Amino acid sequence: MASQNNFEKRTYNYLRLALVGLLIMLTVAVLRERAKAPGCWQGSISAYYYTPAHAVFVGALVAIGVCMIVLKGEPRLEDVLLNICGMLAPVVAFVPTPNPGDCSSAPAVSRDATADIANNMFAYFATAILGLVISIELWRRQRRGGERWLPAQNRGLLAAIVLLVVAIVWFAADPDSFEDLAHYLSAVPLFILFTIIVFQNARAQSRTLYTVLYQAIAWLMGLSLVAGLICWRLDAELFAVEAVLLGLFLLFWVVQTVELWDKGVRPESEASTVPAKV
Repeated sequence: MASQNNFEKRTYNYLRLALVGLLIMLTVAVLRERAKAPGCWQGSISAYYYTPAHAVFVGALVAIGVCMIVLKGEPRLEDVLLNICGMLAPVVAFVPTPNPGDCSSAPAVSRDATADIANNMFAYFATAILGLVISIELWRRQRRGGERWLPAQNRGLLAAIVLLVVAIVWFAADPDSFEDLAHYLSAVPLFILFTIIVFQNARAQSRTLYTVLYQAIAWLMGLSLVAGLICWRLDAELFAVEAVLLGLFLLFWVVQTVELWDKGVRPESEASTVPAKV
């Protein structure tokens, strides 16, 4: 049993390290492209989709989404929110910001990303449907075996199903508005939900240095989201806001990796006292 627990701890540690590495890779790709571009930044990090950093941008976000789905969060609400964030991250990657910008060292993809979006979202929806079918089958088998999911898990599964159905119907009925808005309507909820996850971590223990760090990260993320919404409404550039959010996202995973290195996942006894019925 001790050996099994040690294996699980290493798995969780390596997943968190993978998230840190992916974020660093994305940062390096953007900075290198900035160094080769003619003395300017894109209007947002998302606009680096249209530059030679394209492959890293898409690949990193998809891998980050997979890692968040695989990671187990405590309490159960955190695990549900991580799963939903993991569903949203690939959409942010596959549906770029409508504004391609004009600061690229060389064209990496067509300025018209419609064909890319149509192909990649079709593949994503097919995979997501398969994943939900498997989840429903696991839920059914566990229920038959007398093991019931907690209310938060049931509602999380229902939320994932509703989210996927709405996205598919929207994409099929109005692909133009999907192309224009899906990036923002995925990125903003992703960071809102992740901010809630950081707050959950701050509540999951007695007051320690980690608590203070989680609270600081969460409040800074919240303020950055407000600033981002203001910039979006004013049609201002979002690069600085997105850079801060990604930096805080990276900092969280570094802090949590250090905190839980010897535990793997936070024990139930240390979990937040938030009721299971959420």
